[in-house]
Amino acid sequence: MIVARPPAPPFDYHRPETLAEALELIGDGEAAALAGGTDVVTLRNDGVIAPGRLVDVKHLEELRGVRAADGGLWIGAAVTCAQLAELSEPALGALSDGAGIVGATQTRARATVGGNVCRSSPAGDTLCGLLVLGAQAELRSRRVTRRVALADFFTGPGRNDRAADELLVGLLLPEPRGGSAYARFTYRKSMDLAVVGVACRVDVEAGCCVDASVAIGAVAPTPLLVPEAAQALAGSAGDPEAVERALDAVTRAATPIDDVRGSARHRLKVLRPLARDVIAAAFERAGRGA
Repeated sequence: MIVARPPAPPFDYHRPETLAEALELIGDGEAAALAGGTDVVTLRNDGVIAPGRLVDVKHLEELRGVRAADGGLWIGAAVTCAQLAELSEPALGALSDGAGIVGATQTRARATVGGNVCRSSPAGDTLCGLLVLGAQAELRSRRVTRRVALADFFTGPGRNDRAADELLVGLLLPEPRGGSAYARFTYRKSMDLAVVGVACRVDVEAGCCVDASVAIGAVAPTPLLVPEAAQALAGSAGDPEAVERALDAVTRAATPIDDVRGSARHRLKVLRPLARDVIAAAFERAGRGA
């Protein structure tokens, strides 16, 4: 017997003209921000969330655009994955790689980087890239503005440090340098979630890695930086011995689970060769960007 799902509870829709107005509407903690809507609409229809109002923020100028800021790069929370996928700098490769495989073409045209961050899925395709690029999340409420390193932002599957009265307005990246890459393992080329994801960034001078970062996704409760892997790559030219030490560190850091997309054993088996390919791509892009 098919049981009809009860309709989702009613809500009020608001389209504020200014960020200040949006923060007032969100300020009582009873609202949900609507940007792309690719997650919020589904979560509401499934009864996971039941906001009393939806506050449409995608059009707000303060949440749009990619620009230089504070010696680095500012990415507005309402920037779409399709827009991020067009970034061509080798240093930003991990972010554009991830953004370019979120959902399908239609999804990427709507989905926003802010939505991907606030959804906080361990398998989010832009999140490992943002981690290796050293991103900070800027959160605003009626009372305060604060920045949180993305490495500290994720607190569990689908959970993060954003308070109910706060809006993610953007992400601040340090000056992009070197090269970075992201790849995932999935069973389909599109419209799939990562079974395993890996990002790597390396900064290379005179053929030697002077700085690195490595992140893994879908193999822990949150997207996760692996400092020991970065340390293994630093001071090397991406030689096999250094890469193997980094892969050992990545494997040790992973704590995968069995779920409908893959077993823990399979994830660990896939993780190592995937990370090897991503590290190689990051070194290749760093050389191209030198």
